[in-house]
Amino acid sequence: MSNSQFKLSPGFTLLEVLIALALLAILMASTIKITANNISNLVYLENKTLASIIASNHEISIRLNVEKPETLDGWDEMSGRRWYWTMNRSLSDYPGIIRYRIEVFLEGDKQPLLTLFSHMPKN
Repeated sequence: MSNSQFKLSPGFTLLEVLIALALLAILMASTIKITANNISNLVYLENKTLASIIASNHEISIRLNVEKPETLDGWDEMSGRRWYWTMNRSLSDYPGIIRYRIEVFLEGDKQPLLTLFSHMPKN
């Protein structure tokens, strides 16, 4: 058999294949990083939404309550997590209006995940 009997088949060279694999690896690494960031953001937004629901629930309960205590705090459980909340009353700049500051903490956190200010009539 001589070299003239072999036909060259069209295909990729080794260098072309290695370059394509390198590009694919770079693209996959960036896709994994983007996905990890999205998951992290999703957890944060979920916690923020749950904290907002807890703060709104306590705002409504104080609006419906005849007594307007100076401070309140407690624990709630929602979505398999424990939440600590505090409510502090202060006077607003307007006569006859009181202001409540409601802070919601995820169990173990030092900083509030959400702070809600609510204004309501004294009674």
